Amino acid sequence: SVDPTSFSWWWFSLELGKGNGGNAVRILMIGGTALVGPHVIRELLAVPDTQIWTLTRSGKPYFCEVGLQGDRDDEASVIRAIEFARPDVIIDMIPFTATNAQTLVSATRKTMITPKLVAISSIDVYRVFGRLNGTEKAPFQPSPIVEDMALRSKLGPEGASYDKISVERMLREGFANAIILRLPATYGWPDTTRVEDYLDQMLDGVPVMKLPEERATFRFSRCLHKNAAFAVALAVRSPIMGHRTYNVAESTAFTELEWAQRIASFCGWSGKIEVTPWSEGSENPRQQFEIATQAIRQDLGFHEKYDVVEGLSDTVAFHAYKRLGKTYEKYY
Repeated sequence: SVDPTSFSWWWFSLELGKGNGGNAVRILMIGGTALVGPHVIRELLAVPDTQIWTLTRSGKPYFCEVGLQGDRDDEASVIRAIEFARPDVIIDMIPFTATNAQTLVSATRKTMITPKLVAISSIDVYRVFGRLNGTEKAPFQPSPIVEDMALRSKLGPEGASYDKISVERMLREGFANAIILRLPATYGWPDTTRVEDYLDQMLDGVPVMKLPEERATFRFSRCLHKNAAFAVALAVRSPIMGHRTYNVAESTAFTELEWAQRIASFCGWSGKIEVTPWSEGSENPRQQFEIATQAIRQDLGFHEKYDVVEGLSDTVAFHAYKRLGKTYEKYY
């Protein structure tokens, strides 16, 4: 059988080679110094004839890419990075605001270089997010959520400092070829924020942890950081042209109770999770935040390349070691 991912990369390299004299595929990544970015670099460098430049404030390279120092909101810095790398593909890992998006669009146009774009967005663009956090009134949203469902009509709790809806719109308008990936709650060490709420109580040795039923039954999509990086790499390699938007998440959206139970299984906690009665006044049935991922699985061949059980176990172990002041010896 033929690996569709390898075929896509071969085809994509061939097409790009027509314009760059047959040289390696050139990729400029903006941001990505923390959770997902290093794994994206690793995924891409696993394929021969790939060159990567990263634009970050530190200019520090992670692997064998070339690190460029600059501020993504400084148009001159972005222009210099694009002219230096002359990328076939730009990966924007941190487009948080309309200004971020506009700066990238403007800088790219001024260089007269026309790369493909892969940009990271979030599932919080959907109207269900506004409904859940109370920033807007909306009817009950069916679940799972597919890519063409309603988006929020108002800014979220962070205001204009985090505006993925405007980001998506501007990037589609500014790039002829763009794939936008909407990521869910992403977990994986060294970021333990997705587990520590439950894990800290367990490591403290509480005998009983109580969850009200409306929280225990809440279903929420998540993704291991390495698998999110795999999705980014697939989008970069895809020969699909034009505009595409994909949800990225694991095939199973666990409830909060199931998530807490999984964390407990990795930390040796011997306590009990008690589900308390539904709180008075809480919505029943509960609005869920589960997203559908059939599109990216069908179009790009996305799957859980990395073991999510091992990934969650590593995250729990890293946090436990950190609490003890010890180093968790695990490498990217």
